[in-house]
Amino acid sequence: MSAPALAAGRADDAAATQAYLRASAAYARSAYAQVAVRVAAVEARASEIAAECPSALTYAPRDAGFEELAEATEMSMVYADEVPVRSATLRLAHAIAHLSWGSSRLTRFVHSQAVAERSSATLALPDVCADIAVWRASAYATLPPNATGFVARVYAIESGDGPSEESREAVIPHLLRPYEGPTQRRAVKRIERLERLADRRLAAAIAAARRKLAGALGVSVL
Repeated sequence: MSAPALAAGRADDAAATQAYLRASAAYARSAYAQVAVRVAAVEARASEIAAECPSALTYAPRDAGFEELAEATEMSMVYADEVPVRSATLRLAHAIAHLSWGSSRLTRFVHSQAVAERSSATLALPDVCADIAVWRASAYATLPPNATGFVARVYAIESGDGPSEESREAVIPHLLRPYEGPTQRRAVKRIERLERLADRRLAAAIAAARRKLAGALGVSVL
């Protein structure tokens, strides 16, 4: 590659990195500012299910169907926290969807993240109590497609038909480092700090809501 072409490539990589970090910082600030609302959304979702179908799983067999319905119930509660930040998530997805770098691996991971962000923001939460009622009416023989389909969609979002959510979160910052200067590294640290603070509060809220909902549905754990 000629020197001008190489310089242009580096400039493009730097510009893509700057755009990615700018979009990520905007999302992190919005998500952190809304963390109390997100916690409230998780708690409200758990309370809604608990009030609508109390003790609904008390006599259900603890089989594969139970495990899948319990998973759908928990996921619907966890993903309730996405609703307050839906607009911010869609803005992030739009901002990063067409970025590209000289590294095809980094480009692929970022595009996978954009798809996952858009999918999580538009994910429709299931009617958990209705699904439990359908399962119970079948004498616990047949799971409703709504429940199984929701679980499958969540797994598809988190795997991204390739790199998993955890892989993306770990790998993208690592792959971005060669394109970052001191200013960008400071921005990354600020983003990571906000994400850690928000995640800590959400994790505690989800754990408490899960325990409360399990008791309301008549099971020891979800």
